[in-house]
Amino acid sequence: MIQMSWFSNIINKNKNNGNIFDPSRRWIHFSNGLISDLEDISQSIWITDSNWFEMWFLGVEERLGLTLGKRLIQASSDSFEYFLIFNKVQIPKNKDIGNWTKLHEDWRHRNLGNFSLYSVDAKITKLLITDYANLYITIGYLASAFEYINNARYKFQWNDSESSIILSFELTNQFFPLPSKSKNFSHNFSEIKKIHNSELWDMLSIQDDGMWYIHNSRKMIVTSDLFFRFEGQCLPFLKKIDFSGSNNYDWGIKDDMKSLWWSASADSARELFISSAYHILIREDSDWIKVGQKHLSMYGLGKITHAESLDKYGEIIFQLETSFHLSLSCGILLACWERAYGKKGKLILTSDENDFFVKISNSLDAVNPQY
Repeated sequence: MIQMSWFSNIINKNKNNGNIFDPSRRWIHFSNGLISDLEDISQSIWITDSNWFEMWFLGVEERLGLTLGKRLIQASSDSFEYFLIFNKVQIPKNKDIGNWTKLHEDWRHRNLGNFSLYSVDAKITKLLITDYANLYITIGYLASAFEYINNARYKFQWNDSESSIILSFELTNQFFPLPSKSKNFSHNFSEIKKIHNSELWDMLSIQDDGMWYIHNSRKMIVTSDLFFRFEGQCLPFLKKIDFSGSNNYDWGIKDDMKSLWWSASADSARELFISSAYHILIREDSDWIKVGQKHLSMYGLGKITHAESLDKYGEIIFQLETSFHLSLSCGILLACWERAYGKKGKLILTSDENDFFVKISNSLDAVNPQY
């Protein structure tokens, strides 16, 4: 007898019910440049390439001179535990995490990978994660789910390879408080128009193992709650440090450590975008609206509503209606400007009650030559 995988079972069940797996039904684009989670409507999400996120993360570590894997695990664990509690997600009656259909479906939508029960003995339970999108996020998510389903706290450790992770749990009597609501930018989508981003979703392909791709790129979902929790987890460990290009960012933030983290995040995103060799052609200011749609709004990072040149040398100010996280939006926007004008730039961020304003101009720093 051939035992079907959990994904095959879900696919067959959906076919019998007349349903076809389609992540665009859960991740809803809105006209303000953000993407919302249909199952947690106040949360905005970022659709990112899994390899791009990994390189961005390593870039942040390099600029800050820190190892941040445990910080991302903790942020992921707290974020997903809060999601499970806040949304009162139902668990199977037998508390078998390997057969928790709702969790498998959630992982499939987030494109995190596959998981299954590996072994159980008197003290230790082991879970197997395969085809994982990100080492630290999948560990954090599955650890919080295991504690949620068993209503207990566990010590855990892992062994990983390029394609799989063995995650081991041992019961502990240590007390860990439940995660509180994060201080991220929550959004009210009730009065915002829903749109269908056909340029993104028409290129969707789903593999036999359940992983989904867009433009042959393995995507993964990062929530704003997770991202802001990760930032918060990092801040207490930061020390004042200067990295190449750190002076090209003025966030208007009084907190020096937060400003440093934002600069590291933005500069890592900027460098990755530059290395991808996108062509940015600007003939007039209105062309920036299309650039914003393609490189920000399509993936849920925000929306440019206006762009205005300030001189003939490329100095420009952008008006942003929304942003998933300003460090990412501004880092990518700075990279687009540098690709368009062929020179290094610097940015200044300001805001009012309704919008953000990003001013980009030529960097006069001699250590940052033109391309």
